[in-house]
Parts: sequence; structure tokens; C-alpha cells
Amino acid sequence: MALSACGSQGTGERFPRWRICVRLALLLGLLHGASPAIAGRQDEPAALRLDGSERSLDLHPHLQLLHDPGGRLQAEEVMASGQAFAPAVGRHDLNFGYTRDIVWLRLDLESRAKEVREWQIEFLYPSLDRIELFGIGEAPLLGGDRVPAGQRDSPHLSPAFSVRLAPGERRSLFFRTQSSGTLTLDAQLWESAAFARHSRLTLMLQSGYMAMLAALCSYNLLLFFALRERNFLLYVLFAASLGGGMLAQSGLGAQYLWSDGSELDNRALPFFLALALALGTLFTREFLDTRHALPRWHELLGQACALHFGVTLGSLLLPVDRALQTLSVISIGGILLLLACGLAGLLRRSPGARIFVLAELALMAGVVLMSLRNFTLLPSNLVTANSVQFGSALEMLLLSFGLAARLGELKRLKLEAREAVLRSQQEALRTLQEQERLLERRVAERTAALAEANARLSAIALQDPLTGLANRIGLNQRLTQAWQRAQRKQELLALILIDLDGFKAINDRYGHAAGDQLLLQIAGRLQASARATDLVARLGGDEFVLICEAIGSEEQAHALAERILHSLGQPVQLGDAQVSLSASIGISICRGQSHEKLLCEADQAMYRAKAGGRSRIHRADSDPPPLDPAYRPG
Repeated sequence: MALSACGSQGTGERFPRWRICVRLALLLGLLHGASPAIAGRQDEPAALRLDGSERSLDLHPHLQLLHDPGGRLQAEEVMASGQAFAPAVGRHDLNFGYTRDIVWLRLDLESRAKEVREWQIEFLYPSLDRIELFGIGEAPLLGGDRVPAGQRDSPHLSPAFSVRLAPGERRSLFFRTQSSGTLTLDAQLWESAAFARHSRLTLMLQSGYMAMLAALCSYNLLLFFALRERNFLLYVLFAASLGGGMLAQSGLGAQYLWSDGSELDNRALPFFLALALALGTLFTREFLDTRHALPRWHELLGQACALHFGVTLGSLLLPVDRALQTLSVISIGGILLLLACGLAGLLRRSPGARIFVLAELALMAGVVLMSLRNFTLLPSNLVTANSVQFGSALEMLLLSFGLAARLGELKRLKLEAREAVLRSQQEALRTLQEQERLLERRVAERTAALAEANARLSAIALQDPLTGLANRIGLNQRLTQAWQRAQRKQELLALILIDLDGFKAINDRYGHAAGDQLLLQIAGRLQASARATDLVARLGGDEFVLICEAIGSEEQAHALAERILHSLGQPVQLGDAQVSLSASIGISICRGQSHEKLLCEADQAMYRAKAGGRSRIHRADSDPPPLDPAYRPG
């Protein structure tokens, strides 16, 4: 009845109602079957696609967050049940301050590379206690300074993890993070080779900072042993404790010194920084001599020092996060107190107060930036994360310089006081002595001026004006003296005469200015090749002479000539042109003949070398080389 009624109602219609109902039912069924897939695609987060060309990438826009206040969530629940992660891109940074909550991070990666590639994920804050990475293998990968070094996935100073993806592979990574200090989760993704370079650079910078502190400590410790000044010992203790804090903050300590991840290791940062603040206060009292110059400030600094030592003790007893929060507040007040004390010393013109104020301003800037970052009032970046290291490095350098300047200033003040007493007793005698010194000074000045003028005239007379070498007159004078000494001491005397081959052609082609420049360079090479006791002289033109006194043997003279020949054979740069030349060298050995004869023999030996083909060495007592057919005398 119902069907017939329905059919009777549809008589004369193009689309009967029962067909429309069937089609709507089928469409609803299809939509219902497709809805899970559609929903899955809508809920599925967009993956970070990697093609292998990335050198480094900030992961902040690609991370998702999930707070777990009680730490009750298990990894299987988080990974399988689709917990509601919130995008991190809405936050200005990933610094959660001092919190005991567990924070989960999710990162979806998809490889578009054509081959299997490996990337590194680095968390930029080294002092994170523990990070567990789920989604790679059955067991989680570990990182953080509370994890023993042997169990960490990477030896990098800050927590880092390796991720290997095949072409087209998509992987969801889940990070479980916690820290008793400030929880800063800024992260970077690196290509493996770029990360290796970044890791080496980070280690080099941190090691350089520690090496600088070690050098300053060693230097001032030696000064303490030499001078027995307490200032230097307090400086060493202050710098050493500050270095311990920086070891903890940079990750160097957790990686190489206290690498077992114990609770005591986790307290290294607040302990050393609090101790540095206490020792820095003691150093300030001694450096500014507040006991005598600023007695009220001396008492106030003593009370502050007791408070800082109490905080140092508390860093071993309080929870780490409370200890760090207390230290952040106390350190700002403590540094402001030291700065105010330095300003008071500056007003009273205390020795070293100016440098001390500059040093405290540098450290205060670093500590304030770090504290504001820890309380999430400033973003976490390279400057704010390492601000204490930057400020403390400048402070340590300034204070080390200030110690030396202060010591010199105190010595100067003592000397002035002593001179003032002597001045009152010896006024009359000093007047007489001043007149006598004035007369002696005038005589000495005139005598020195005359001697200087004579020396200049003598040097001009014996010196070649172009090359600055001895000229022919100077050569003859020195050769006569050398010959006499050789006869008296029975020592071997050698004369080496050098004549440049091809100089005239270079001089004609490039001009006299280039020729003079060439002679200057040749003179420099001769002086560099000669011994310290040898005299290099210029006979004129392109001829040079070496007087070699106390030469060990003829072979040594020949070896020296070979060294000269090799040096002169190197190309010479004349402006934009490069030229090459050689030399013919003659050697004569003194065996009782006169010095005139010695020079003549060297000249003849040089011409024999030139006749034998140039760029040669010939000794006066050896057989002449065969004549070069191309040689033409003159």
C-alpha cells in the first residue's frame, strides 16, 4: 500500500521520490565512510619537508607543544592517542622559565631527498637536565646534562640527536623535556656536515674562553707568589670559581669533567656562580681598599659577602630551581652593590676605581640579560644565552689590567710621598745640582750633536747613496782592516765579487728608475744571504762585493756563494713586470797576498765565471772554466 501510494504520487514526475531517497541514502553512506579519512587528513599536522639542501633551520615554527604538569603521560599514550599538541609558532620563543612541568614537543619530518640523508637536531641551551626522543628505534634517545655522557646520543655540548630518513619517509618525533633550571627549548635542525662544523666552532669558542680564564689565573697566581699581594690571590679564586660556573653553563663540564649526570653535578652551576659572587665581593673590598678609603662600604660589603656565602651553601641544599632563582635575584643586587661601591671609590679618586666600575658594568650587563632571559622577559638567543660569558670575559680582562694599574698607582703615590719629604730637606742642594746638570747637559748635547754630525758625514762618505751599502771607499777601508786582522789572527779571509748578468738589458728596457729598484732588491737579497759578520759593498754599477772574515774553509765560502747565486736567480717584481736575472761570482782566498791583489783576483775569477757561461761561481785558485762561445768581453 505504501509503495503503491508512493508510486502513484510520483506518476507524471521526472524523478520519482523513492529514487531520490535511495540516492540520498547512498550519498550519506559514502560521506560517512569517507569522513574518517578526511578527518585524519585535517588533523594530521603539516610535516617539515627536507630536501637535503638545508644547512640550518630554526625549528620554532615547526614544533608543537604539549604540557604535562604532573608528568603522568607515557610516551605510548602521547604517540598513539593523538594528544592535543598546540603549535609553538604562536610563542615569541620557547623559554618556559623555571618550571617543574614536563613539556612534550612534536616534530613531523618528511624527506624529499633523493637518497638516505642524516640531519641533526640541536637544543641550544646546554643546561637542560634531560631530553628523551621517541619515534626512532625501540628505546628513546637521550640528551641533557643529567644523562651520563656515555648514554647521550651526541657528544655535542648542548643536547643533540641524529635523525636519518630514507627518500619519501615521513616520521613523527616526540621529545619529552624537563629541567630543574630554566626550561629553554629553542632548537635548530642542521645538515650533518654543517652541524659538525658548528660543533667544532662551539667547542673552540668555549674552550677559548676557558683558556683565557686559565691564562689570567696562572698569570696572577705567579704575581701573587712574586709580590705576596692578597689582591692577586683573591682574583685567582674569583676567576676560578667563575670559570667553574661557565663550565657548567656551557656544557663543557657535563661533557668532560662531571659526566656521570649525578645530582651534585647538576648543582655545579648555582654553586660556582654563588661562590664567584662571594669571592668577587671579597676581592672588591681588597681591590678598592675599602677598610681605609670607604669604611662604611667595607662593613656593607662584609654583610653582603656573608649573604653570598650563605647562598653558596644553600645551592647545595635547596632544590636546584629554587637555588637558581635565588641566585638570579641575589646576583643582580650583589653586582649593583659592587657597582655602587666602585662609584663611591671613583668619587674619592681611589686607585683603580675607574677600571673597576667599567668591569662591573660589563658583568652586570651580562648577568641582567641572563636573568631577564631566565624569567622569560627577554627572548633566548645567542647574546642572551651567553651574556654572562661575554660580560665576565671583559670583566676579567679589565680587572687583571686594573690590578697592575692599581699596583703601579700605589707605588707612584708612595714614591711621590717619599720625594716630597726629600724635597723639603734638599731644596738648596738640588738648586745647585740643577745648575750643574744644566751645564753638563748643554756640554753633552753639543758634544753629542758634533759626534752625530761627524758620524753622519762619515757614513755618507762611506755609504752608497742608492742601496745604503758600503761604497768603494768603505770597502777599501774595511778590507784593509779585515786583511790586517786575518794576518794577525791567522784566520781565513775570503772575498766574493758578484756581477749581475743581464742588468743592462733590463735597465735599457724598463728605465733607470726600474734599474734602481732592481739594485735595491738585489742589495736586500745579498744582505739576507750573507752572514751577520760579513760586509756587503757596492763597487759601482751592478757589481757587489762580500768581505767574509773568519770563514771556516774554502768550501764554506763556496757554499755562501751558491746561496747568493740561488737567491739572485729568483724572479724580481718590478711594478707590474716580473724579471729574471743571474750573476757571475768570483771568489778569492787570502793566502798572504795583499788586499789589493785579493780584490784583483776576485775580479779576475768573476770574469772567468762570466766567460764560462755566466750564472757561475769560480775560485781564483781553480782552473778556468771553458770559454762560452757567446761570451764577448765588456
